[in-house]
Amino acid sequence: MTNYVFKAGNKDLSPLLLLHSTGGDEQQLLAIADQIAPAHPILSIRGRINQQGSNRYFKLHGMGGFTKENFDLDSLNEESNWLANEIQRLAKKHEIKLQNMIALGYSNGANVALNMLLKKICPFDKVIAFHGMQLETIPQPHQVGQAKVFLSYAKNDPIIPENEFALLKADLTRFGCQVDSFETTSGHQLTQEEVLAAKNWLDKTP
Repeated sequence: MTNYVFKAGNKDLSPLLLLHSTGGDEQQLLAIADQIAPAHPILSIRGRINQQGSNRYFKLHGMGGFTKENFDLDSLNEESNWLANEIQRLAKKHEIKLQNMIALGYSNGANVALNMLLKKICPFDKVIAFHGMQLETIPQPHQVGQAKVFLSYAKNDPIIPENEFALLKADLTRFGCQVDSFETTSGHQLTQEEVLAAKNWLDKTP
């Protein structure tokens, strides 16, 4: 059974898909969503992977940490497809309009949202990605539409190397996305400063 939260909100506003960080759940980002997009419909889905007691959206190979080499890319693809199917199923159940969906993810959740966008697994209209990174090389660019992407990043983030963030921005841009980024100095944690920057970006982005 899929663990999720649905909040109806105003059906005339774009729905938000919330994707938690490692160890989070479907409740983790609800208060953040209320700050960034109050009154919007919300669908928050828990990742179905659990490793060492932590919820995730895809597996790690082992105990090697959050590195490119330790990401299980087969699991990433399988779970991205599962998540896309769940989004469609729950959208139909709750009468959510998918064409204007905004994905809002933090860390592991941001990673899976960006992966789904770059591979055209789910055509998000906008993505707010807090501390996301490049998971794998995608050699052949393709147009993913005019998706608009907000990225937050910290140069002192112990999980995301600066070159990996640069690769992510480059891929998103060459795939046709409109990318805006916001830099912090608070490591990998999600700060109120980032939340306010994301809100300001969303308020001014059509």
